[in-house]
Amino acid sequence: MSKTKVLLVDDHKWVRQGFKLALESKYDIDIVGEAGDGNEAVEKTKELMPELILMDINMPNLNGIEAAKQIREFNKDVKIIILTMLDNERFIFEALTAGINGYIYKDSEITELVTAIKQVMEGEDYFNKEVTKKIIDYHTGKNISEFYQETTQSSPLTKRELEVVKLVSEGYTSKVIAEKLFISPFTVVKHRKNIIKKLHAKNFNEVISYAIANGLI
Repeated sequence: MSKTKVLLVDDHKWVRQGFKLALESKYDIDIVGEAGDGNEAVEKTKELMPELILMDINMPNLNGIEAAKQIREFNKDVKIIILTMLDNERFIFEALTAGINGYIYKDSEITELVTAIKQVMEGEDYFNKEVTKKIIDYHTGKNISEFYQETTQSSPLTKRELEVVKLVSEGYTSKVIAEKLFISPFTVVKHRKNIIKKLHAKNFNEVISYAIANGLI
């Protein structure tokens, strides 16, 4: 099995060294490059073409969210996981709008980070229950975004799609959802993609927030 090629982005060298040692020593991960700020992350992505970027938010010159936006302008395929200590709902929401695939805290167990990497590389997003709750709380507050206002009446979900949304919101992977619904994992992934497309969402956390905001789950 080939190793996942990862670009590690953090303005603290000792943080990069710690994660590099932890990830490369036990798992099928190859740190192909490092960057100390957002500008360098953009350039290293162009140069090295990694499969995955692990990136902090709070960095000099260009923060991780703005770097992710620039990277998405020329590379739609690279997976991006935010690895940070910032847990404010606004930062999480801004990261989502930048097109990231996962959001995980630096003080999480290394095994959770590896799980996140595996899940993201399999085509799914990764947000733990704590982050998901913050996203839902943010979207179901007093200021509902235009996204929900635009999709409330125009794109109703089918019964099966709602079952998938509910199970994803409860933290189940596509494999487990497939077992619960007696369908194939491929069908679950297809449902997820169709739901995101139908609702014009950027990711599945927006779908979950929409469903909750509109009383669908």
